[in-house]
Amino acid sequence: MMITLIQRLANHIQDQDRQRGQSIVLIALGFIGLLAFVGIAVDVGLIYARRSQLSSAVDAAALAGVVELNRDANEQQNALDRAAEFLNANSIPVGAIHNTLDNNLYAFDADQDAATIGARTFAVTVTLPVELYFLRVIGQRSVALTDSATASNFPLADIYASRRVETGALSTSNQAVFGPHLCVAFGDPFSSYSDPRAPAFRARWLGNANQRAYRYRILIPNDYENQLCPGGNGDGSLCDVVRVELFDADSYNQDGNTDTVVHTQTAIDYGGLETTESASCSSNRKNPCLISTGEDDVADDSGLSQDQINLWWFRRIDENRGAGNPPGNGVCAEPDNYTPGYNTITRYTLYYFQQNSSGTIQRVNLATYYGQAGDWGRDALYSSGDGSRQNEHLTTDMRWISPGAEPIYDQPEQIYANCDSSAVNGGCSAATAGPGQGFEVDISDDLVSIVTDQNSGARYIYMEVETVSGASENGFEIWAGPRTYVNSVSSHVNARNVQIVNNPSSHNSRGVTVFGLGHLPLNSTVDNRVEIPLIYVGPEYSGTSVYVTNYDSDSQADGPVDFYFDSISQDDWEKSFSARNANMQDADGQRGGTRCEIGDCDAQFVDPPYRIDIPTYSDDCPPSGNDEDICTPFYGGRLMVSYDGGPSDTYHWNITLSGLPHLIK
Repeated sequence: MMITLIQRLANHIQDQDRQRGQSIVLIALGFIGLLAFVGIAVDVGLIYARRSQLSSAVDAAALAGVVELNRDANEQQNALDRAAEFLNANSIPVGAIHNTLDNNLYAFDADQDAATIGARTFAVTVTLPVELYFLRVIGQRSVALTDSATASNFPLADIYASRRVETGALSTSNQAVFGPHLCVAFGDPFSSYSDPRAPAFRARWLGNANQRAYRYRILIPNDYENQLCPGGNGDGSLCDVVRVELFDADSYNQDGNTDTVVHTQTAIDYGGLETTESASCSSNRKNPCLISTGEDDVADDSGLSQDQINLWWFRRIDENRGAGNPPGNGVCAEPDNYTPGYNTITRYTLYYFQQNSSGTIQRVNLATYYGQAGDWGRDALYSSGDGSRQNEHLTTDMRWISPGAEPIYDQPEQIYANCDSSAVNGGCSAATAGPGQGFEVDISDDLVSIVTDQNSGARYIYMEVETVSGASENGFEIWAGPRTYVNSVSSHVNARNVQIVNNPSSHNSRGVTVFGLGHLPLNSTVDNRVEIPLIYVGPEYSGTSVYVTNYDSDSQADGPVDFYFDSISQDDWEKSFSARNANMQDADGQRGGTRCEIGDCDAQFVDPPYRIDIPTYSDDCPPSGNDEDICTPFYGGRLMVSYDGGPSDTYHWNITLSGLPHLIK
């Protein structure tokens, strides 16, 4: 009995020990499971933290890198270096950065729609390995996190296409391009497809070795349609049509050097000049012919500005150049006598960008016009006319025209244009002229779903100017605004200039402004220093930089070149460049000799570009306040240049801005 009791007690103790052992096993297993859950939570939390860190770092790297895309020769490497700096500053390991660079996980201008309208884009993709801790027990040692960002910047500055952009009067310069068969040394670095230097210039400064066209943006302000334009739009009164006009779109030169100059009322009243006088210039038909009106002396004596008188009487502005066969042959030469076969045919294409419902942007062509050369075979080939219209060029020489639109009252003949955007040739005539035809655009009917600036409400139409044949220089000008003036302001450049000086309100763009998109090709006609408005810089750019370069400044051009803002006294802030020797220094610290000197830049860009630091007022301003860059309040203004381009020099400006990028992906 006692033995049985003892055995039962022993068995009970063994059962308890067995159960206690099972509990320990269960507790141990439960602890392992709990540890796994804690490990998952810790490692997942780590992954989320590192993903957030990576996302912020990649966003910052993309924003930092895109502002380095300013057409500098080392722009891509500069962008990569700056992106790497920001990744490293955000604790992304150096090894990950190097691997990213080696694997080409950066992309330039990845968003082609943005690149098309002048934006630069920079895409960054980084793959970062994250070491795990607790999950190693189940064999997961690490995970790879990948994040991407695309930033956009619009570095190409909108350069005012004319000194007198509102009125459209021609004064000290006009725009000019050369035919594709001429060398780049005549002043146009992009248009030639015969000169082997041109592709390198285009690749460096346009970002595309194949792009030969100069591009323009025509701003339509958000309140344009609310303004009154009586008598100009047929029914009424509101500015609902934008008329784009071209001056001297052809490259034909009329003969003769003598003309009857009509003086402005200002010159008659202040200078005692006769109403008219016969005057001439000493040039032959292959060269420009500008007759000095003598009104500059009146301005000097009376203290009037150059815009209050009429400096020049325009007889011809084109230059007949070229030699060899095909015409020009890529060489730097000119014919002995005027030769229409060398004259340039220029294509002017008007278009806009449409915002699709999917968010994509597409280009929509509006109209195309080919300027005449006075060479009948080529004119018939490129224009919408035919060989029987051999005098068509006579209706465009020295005149303002709006192809395909209602002609100006004193225009000798309606100008044909290719108004069918899908056709190479074809066109429209007077029978179809009016709003919505050719270069006269009805905003509501023609600009369907136009891309609109979300901040300002501004809209843009664009123009491409590209030479397609010939070797000569084609001088031209662009103006845009309401069509109010077709019955009151002359189509002839000289008559229009005099009308505008006599009555400045007679021709006004109502805020519509033509800009060169980053580049502006010009032909200087005045042998003295002039004040040229280049770009408007908003207050948001305070403390950033503008980069300005100049191409082919020679032919009696003269330095220095001085930059200032029209909103700041030049005593407080001004930047001077073109140091003449190694002992002198430009405003941005570059020593003389590192850049070509103004007047001696034959077939060269000023390189590196002039860096102009936009003033600001910061906490770093010393008590003396003698540092103009950080002690000058800046509230926005036009960047002006004081420049002597010489009497007959073709050159051009290139301007880019730094800063103000934004993420698009």
